[in-house]
Amino acid sequence: MDNNKGEAMYSDDWLKQGYITGDRVMVNGIVDYYIWLDTDGEMVGVAVNFEAADDFHYELLTEDWHSFLTKVLNVSDIAYSTEAFCDFLAHRDDLFAFEEALNCHSIKFKKISFY
Repeated sequence: MDNNKGEAMYSDDWLKQGYITGDRVMVNGIVDYYIWLDTDGEMVGVAVNFEAADDFHYELLTEDWHSFLTKVLNVSDIAYSTEAFCDFLAHRDDLFAFEEALNCHSIKFKKISFY
């Protein structure tokens, strides 16, 4: 759950450790995500960005991202995650549907917003 008020984002720590991001994956016109990789190339987490008039950025650890994929998107094969995420967003009008789904399934995340 969004429990990072006043705390650093996961990526603050990942950057200090020399971790890098993979390629940006476009979900739709305003949402993209990218995977964070450690120095061995192993996935440590995901950043999901909502780039609209007000920007919202979410970060999930790997296990929490997998929980989102399986519990919310019902995806077991990661190859279908982008398509399933796009579908999920296309069938919801609420800008906060992603966050609400995370909270509903008790999936941990960190969030920062820019107005």
